[in-house]
Amino acid sequence: MFADVAVPLPIYKTFVYQLPNGINGKLNPGCRVLVPFGNRRIVGVVVRVHSEIVKGNIKMIEGVLDKNPLFSSQMVDLAQWIASYYLAPLGKVFSVMLPPGLLGNKTQKSKKFLEDFWPTKQQKAVVEINSPSEELTEKQKQVLQKLNDLKVPIFIQPFIRDVGCSYSVLNSLVLKGAIRIRLVEMERSPWPKTKIFQEAKKHLLTADQSKIHKVLQKHLGVSQFSSMLIHGVTGSGKTEIYLNAISNVLALGRSALVLVPEIGLAPQISQQFHDWFGSKVAILHSGLSEGERFDQWRRIHQGKARVAVGTRSAVFAPFQKLGVIFVDEEQDGSYKQEEMPRYHARDVALKRGQIEKALVVLGSATPQLETYHRAISQERLRYETLPSRVLKRSLPSVEVVDMKIEFKKKGRDSVISSSLQSAIEECLEREEQVLILLNRRGYSSALLCRSCGNVEICEQCSISLTYHRNWDRLVCHYCGDTKILPQQCPQCSKEYLHFWGEGTEKIQEILCGVFSQAVIDRLDRDTSQKKGSTERILGDFSRGQTDILIGTQMVAKGHDFPGVTLVGVLAAEQALRMPDFRAAEKTFQILTQVAGRAGRGEKPGKVIIQTYYPNHYSLRHARSQDYQSFFNEEIRYRRRFGYPPFTALANVVVQNKERQKVKQLVCRVADFLLLHRTRLSSEKRMRILGPAPAALEKLKGRYRFQIIIKTTDRQELHRVLNCTLKDLEQESINLQGLSIDIDPLNLL
Repeated sequence: MFADVAVPLPIYKTFVYQLPNGINGKLNPGCRVLVPFGNRRIVGVVVRVHSEIVKGNIKMIEGVLDKNPLFSSQMVDLAQWIASYYLAPLGKVFSVMLPPGLLGNKTQKSKKFLEDFWPTKQQKAVVEINSPSEELTEKQKQVLQKLNDLKVPIFIQPFIRDVGCSYSVLNSLVLKGAIRIRLVEMERSPWPKTKIFQEAKKHLLTADQSKIHKVLQKHLGVSQFSSMLIHGVTGSGKTEIYLNAISNVLALGRSALVLVPEIGLAPQISQQFHDWFGSKVAILHSGLSEGERFDQWRRIHQGKARVAVGTRSAVFAPFQKLGVIFVDEEQDGSYKQEEMPRYHARDVALKRGQIEKALVVLGSATPQLETYHRAISQERLRYETLPSRVLKRSLPSVEVVDMKIEFKKKGRDSVISSSLQSAIEECLEREEQVLILLNRRGYSSALLCRSCGNVEICEQCSISLTYHRNWDRLVCHYCGDTKILPQQCPQCSKEYLHFWGEGTEKIQEILCGVFSQAVIDRLDRDTSQKKGSTERILGDFSRGQTDILIGTQMVAKGHDFPGVTLVGVLAAEQALRMPDFRAAEKTFQILTQVAGRAGRGEKPGKVIIQTYYPNHYSLRHARSQDYQSFFNEEIRYRRRFGYPPFTALANVVVQNKERQKVKQLVCRVADFLLLHRTRLSSEKRMRILGPAPAALEKLKGRYRFQIIIKTTDRQELHRVLNCTLKDLEQESINLQGLSIDIDPLNLL
């Protein structure tokens, strides 16, 4: 008997190994095995067990790590689809489907591998206190007395920290028979110790909500795949529909998965679900420690948790009987993974629903243009709408401020317009809350010499350095490299250095100076790095302890802050400056989403958008919050220039530390692509653009060239790319510097 095994390396094939005597019939697809690979041992996943005749010297599997498969047959099928669709190594796909540590490419020098690859929940604790067999020192007597005063089991690490003794003292007590130490299981909870849960506040569904809920019930009652887009304005109550539908799913004996785009949304929405479903809920996101993520994953795998709320990778939650998947804010770019494998969680969710015969529901106030086009074209995606807010609350009024006029009035000091400043003052006088969006972190976006025009650029990346005042450093937001602030220009040695462009850090400083009595906080990647900080910042704002919250796109979507009556948007046109065919769509989406944070309580809301491009169609339609008009205008441009949904895209990027090597390799890739395009497609159906330097030509010390492929036939695209990969492998070309992104969201 033989097994096809996928290893977690950038290799586009599986490897055949022989099963050792004694495990025939006991090894199933989805199990992890320890296999020899070159001069090391590595952990892989069994994809297939068979008895086909295999030629050559076949190596033996050295160990089986799992009695029962970690991956169900459906999840193995899903992994193979992801590998095929996104042209990714199968082993790499399995890697992202598991918590960190369960499938590493570590070298194993012995067969004692189980503990290394199965993170346990065990912690050392004192559990028994005995009479010592030898005389104790004074220090040992003191420690033993403190142990006697505490309730067992007593966990060692907290005890050492609180009491101030060393582990050697406890070890001496063990040797003298005074105490016994053993391992006990303790689940690592992702919830803060101070977290207070309460009984869920359940509301009667509105007529629109009830209509959609009945449709969901109908689809949940049959075990077959179906999909739906719920297009609901901000504040229309989509989450309430999710919660009621999940109650129905659990009653049917099946499980539910809820995906949210940002870690910042996970604590708030997961508490809502915990209030409804209690201990049945698990949460999965990268903000948890590795131990917490493993414990949550194992609760799902063992059937202890039947509802999971999480970000992108939660789409792989190991449910056995999945009934429904909700993808909230389905338009969000955070669902797309930018590293290998470059999957999109929304599309993976749809495929998983198809494989597991589950219902998949996409929810959004501003659906991705391709999703909406597919829904109204009735391509197996049912379309439902929630046209109004709950409790008949009105959408906020929106004012657009032309910053060109503001600049003429106030000059360089026109960061906060007169209109926005007055509105903030009035809001604070009424003891209401303000949300400010600026999708740019740091203090200033560039350091400019006003004498020679030099801008400080990252040496590793072709991007300007951002100044962070809290660190007093220039920082690259791509590679993380830092530089001390120069006193004079490195090009002309003049001292006319000028900070250009405001970030959230500077806006906080400005507002603190103007509104000194207000409590002002900031939420961006800098302030949210520490564990629990995002939840604290959002919690303080939600409880009304913060008057003004400034943030990047992390504050723009999904949050429910009833006290917010004013939203201000700075540099609204920022995305429109990027060389990206989705720029207008992204601008419309983020403006509509952040506007939806205002007026969700009993008081009406107001939105003030500051921009230098007030007449751009994305801003005009965002002002009226008219998705249909924006779609009608944007779809004409997509059709005219041949972009999705009318074509499929692939972005082929080649990178290397040496620019000449990149050019040589990307030209070879282009040659193969053109060869197979001629053989398998035609120039009319498939356009190959490039090779050319990427918009960000240098990142993290590596030069980047790209080729963009547009085609009206997706199957031909995959055939051409697969043939190109095979030809490159046959020429023994190192493919580590090559990446292929199917359905890219980022072309930079």
